[in-house]
Amino acid sequence: MKTKMKLKNRLIAIFLLFSITIISLVGIIIRIYIEHNFNKYAANKMEESKKEIYEKVEKSYKEDKWNINKISFIGYDGLENGLLISIKEESGNIIWDAREYNNIECETILAKIRYNTNKINPKNDTINTIEEYEIKSNNEVVGTLKLEYIGPLFFDDSDVILYEMLNDILIIVAIVFLVFSIILGIVVSSSLNKPILKVIEATKSISGGNYSKKISEKSNIEEVNELITSVNKMAENIKHQENLRKIMTRDISHELRTPLTTIQAHLEAIIDGLWEPSEERLNSIHEEIQRLNRLIISSEELFKYDSGEMTLNKTKVDISNALNYILINFEKDFLDKSIELEMNLNKCVAFVDKDKISQVIVNIISNSVKYTYPNGKIMVNCYEDDDRAFISIKDNGIGISEENIELIFERFYRVDKSRNTDSGGLGVGLTISKAIVEAHKGEIRVNSKVNDGTEFIISVPK
Repeated sequence: MKTKMKLKNRLIAIFLLFSITIISLVGIIIRIYIEHNFNKYAANKMEESKKEIYEKVEKSYKEDKWNINKISFIGYDGLENGLLISIKEESGNIIWDAREYNNIECETILAKIRYNTNKINPKNDTINTIEEYEIKSNNEVVGTLKLEYIGPLFFDDSDVILYEMLNDILIIVAIVFLVFSIILGIVVSSSLNKPILKVIEATKSISGGNYSKKISEKSNIEEVNELITSVNKMAENIKHQENLRKIMTRDISHELRTPLTTIQAHLEAIIDGLWEPSEERLNSIHEEIQRLNRLIISSEELFKYDSGEMTLNKTKVDISNALNYILINFEKDFLDKSIELEMNLNKCVAFVDKDKISQVIVNIISNSVKYTYPNGKIMVNCYEDDDRAFISIKDNGIGISEENIELIFERFYRVDKSRNTDSGGLGVGLTISKAIVEAHKGEIRVNSKVNDGTEFIISVPK
């Protein structure tokens, strides 16, 4: 079983691992760079020392004789710097020799230099190197300078001190950077972890039924802010759906109770002999049963659309022609309320399910008639562009308030709560209409203003 780790600790661990990797890589690169340049520095330093000794020895020979005191000083100075000097004349006579001067000190200095060199650069072979140079005066060879040292490179005490100081600085910088990385990792992980913990807390509250819990935490990370916004919207939507569910439960209970109560009262009265089973009373019972049947059919139809079981039988449909037939069927409704009908039906063809699109149009026109004042006006337009077909149904009726526009497509929602099912319907017509339009990859929009009328605009792909 894998060990679970908190997000904050995981982020710190990742940050720390990343920092250690970077520090290690940078440290290796810098160390290689330092060693390379240090070897280069040592080589240049040696060449300068040898050149300097040669020039001094050459200048110590004047007027066909050697300046022994000056040569001795040069020899002492070279010995201290790890260069053993031996000078002999052309005749073979030795002028000055470091080993003859103090062989023990020579070996001690060479051993020390060998130790220092192995400490700084253990890969280099430390061997005694001997080089000889001719000493000339007036273009004539007057002697030979022999230089003995640990080669090919050597490092003295000052070089070791400088090298160790650079290493110490590198270690200190690495430690400081590592500590800084840990602090930065803690800060970054905390800034990310804190709002996520708030999100977790909010989702737990939502799962417990507390939909009013909002996350006020803000983050400088865009994705985290989007997550917070999504959770807050989810809570609002669930709260909204929960309210609608309560309303739906209440409305369905009411819709079922009213006809059932009426049927029960009528039947009990007939059974008890209080009423005669006249045609009028039986028709009344039949109407209530029909109301129950309409409620059940609408609920079943709504469930079918919600579950994605809707099947579309698409064909090329002349929508303007379909609109014209539907409007003819509404002529009596228009006459009963003295509603003026204005039509502008341009030729409009789309690949749709004719029956279902007709159902949408009937639902919307039926609502327009229902909520338009007597002597009002309804305008029906049909037009198209290159890609879509449009149907516009506009009235100058009672209109819909701003707060209700967002809710009219919710199931069992009725703007006027005082209306019963005889006048206000079951509250699922627009819900079904929207589902049908969206199944066609279309869109249904509403523009409305109280006491100024409502316009529904349906668009579907051609």
